[in-house]
Amino acid sequence: MADHCPYLSKQASLNSEKTHAGTANKSVAEERLVQLLEGQTVPVEMGNLPTVPPPWYNPVKFQRGQEFARRHFAGISLAHFVSLITMLTSPQILKPLIFTQKSETVLKSFKRYIGTVVHVTAWYFGDVWQKDHPARRSIQMVRSMHDHASNQMNQPDRRRQVDNTAMADCGKPFDDPPMLASLQKDAEKLAGCPYVGLRRQPANNDQEEPYVYFNQFDMADSQFAFVGVLVLFPHKFGATYASDDDLSGFIHFWRCIGYLLGIEDRFNFCDGDNLDLTRDLCRHYLDKMIKPAFKDASAEFEHMARAVAKGATLYYPGVSFESLFAYYANVVGLPAANFIHHMSYSQWFYYLYLRLVFSVLCWIPGVIRVFSGMTQFSIGLVVARSSTAGWWPKSWKPPQVGGLDVFWTLKPRAEELKNSQTNRALNGA
Repeated sequence: MADHCPYLSKQASLNSEKTHAGTANKSVAEERLVQLLEGQTVPVEMGNLPTVPPPWYNPVKFQRGQEFARRHFAGISLAHFVSLITMLTSPQILKPLIFTQKSETVLKSFKRYIGTVVHVTAWYFGDVWQKDHPARRSIQMVRSMHDHASNQMNQPDRRRQVDNTAMADCGKPFDDPPMLASLQKDAEKLAGCPYVGLRRQPANNDQEEPYVYFNQFDMADSQFAFVGVLVLFPHKFGATYASDDDLSGFIHFWRCIGYLLGIEDRFNFCDGDNLDLTRDLCRHYLDKMIKPAFKDASAEFEHMARAVAKGATLYYPGVSFESLFAYYANVVGLPAANFIHHMSYSQWFYYLYLRLVFSVLCWIPGVIRVFSGMTQFSIGLVVARSSTAGWWPKSWKPPQVGGLDVFWTLKPRAEELKNSQTNRALNGA
């Protein structure tokens, strides 16, 4: 089996690059990251969607990226979730989330992030370029939400409130035993961030200009959350047999999504569509920006990360903040011995379950498709139960989030045929 795995054919060279990376590749990644950091003062482009694709758009690569995401939907969804948790170590991302008061409790977090899941799924399975398609309407809705939040938070009288958000604004603490001290103890072994002098901070009076929320760099940071660990560690998320063409297509897909969401080409994390250079940038960003951020992880980070994990239990039963963080640490090589030692048996079991499924069982051809189908089904039960499985027990009543079903395009084939027949009958009449 190993002889047929495209990932293994690259593993030796990737390990060599990680240890003995050439000066040229390192300098390119460093220069690119410095360029991305310049986007901290540039707001994201808002308003209506571009009416035409960008000149560099490649429909073949875009569709290849979508097909890759569909085949590995379960692993990609897991990668998105663990990366979302790591984003919360950034005050620039965390403070706006706390300020909006829409994700600090379990119920609010569930409603917010099931929306994110549905929107991203619509992009993977739909046509973001076709007028009036649910996927394109989804992109426009996300742009509008960003536009509203940006206008609200960057007003002079509101910006100070966002800058000063703290644990007191997170609501009632959760009853779970805190793990922050264990996480921080492990993080003591990590090196600091070499770009700290270039990173603008909210509520920093030494800066000539106030911090711009929803800036180009923050959006590029979000792009890394969607592509970074998948490009670097596909075998840890069920994409054991992903080819370079698959990953290049996935990068191109997210380059296009970034364009549609208002990221300028010069600040697009996926700019260039070059797999090797993007991989170098991802590795550099992970080692120099993401990992050092855990040294300054805050109580606000732990609370909001717990809210994300608890809110996801309706469509990921058994998941926890501890199991997700432990899995992420195992994937990217974060020190976490002390953290794992303080996990409960159930959290530890789920962590091992994730390792077994996505790092071992998915070596068996077809397994990832089974788990991807299960993931789509469980999300569909929450978003559009009547069209996903009308036979599901009605006693199971998860919180409803209005308006998301119009973006949920993964309807069973039977319903598609029924709708098609209805449309033909109406047209015939």
